[in-house]
Amino acid sequence: MTIDDDDQRVFHNEKSSTYWFPKDEDEQQRLTGNYMRDFKKGVSVLDVGCSSGIWIMDMITDYPNCTYHGCDIVDTTNKVLKLNQFTFSYANVITGLPYPENTFDFVNLRFFIFALREEEWPRVIKEIIRVTKPGGMLQLTESDITLEEGISSVYHSVKRAVFTACKSRGQNPQIARELEKLVLENNNNDRFEYKYIKKICVGLYRSIVTLV
Repeated sequence: MTIDDDDQRVFHNEKSSTYWFPKDEDEQQRLTGNYMRDFKKGVSVLDVGCSSGIWIMDMITDYPNCTYHGCDIVDTTNKVLKLNQFTFSYANVITGLPYPENTFDFVNLRFFIFALREEEWPRVIKEIIRVTKPGGMLQLTESDITLEEGISSVYHSVKRAVFTACKSRGQNPQIARELEKLVLENNNNDRFEYKYIKKICVGLYRSIVTLV
């Protein structure tokens, strides 16, 4: 990481890249700012694997003009979400979402690291791209379980146990590092632009994809 002392902007330090622009929060807001203004006007939003609906609850608070949909293999949302603000559908993204092509302006997928086998990821990425409108956006957020050598704390013992459990189930505990590749493999028709992959904090990555 490189910081410009004049204005405290943060730039990448990848020597092989000639990219000019910074990678900090201000730059990410620039990349997605126009789209966030659309949120205030109202767009159609899908949360895949919505679980309790906590992410949608936050979004409804910030952007009440949007239309919200969520899907999961079980419904645990009715107690916390008002049905007039949200439409739930039973669905398994692995076998296919119950929505036509080009339905949603914004699709959110997060924390599927413990839900998908490694070979299922390409199918899932293809399916969420299918239901996203041209000009829409995908948001992918995943954990990255990294093992450090020579550390014997309880925390790292738990991480090693989780890493091993993922592997035993056919899951990839470091799938976050593969998000860009998984998305770009579905770009056969140059349908979208991969904006960035952001390390939000230690062990957590977020990707933003704009379909064109």
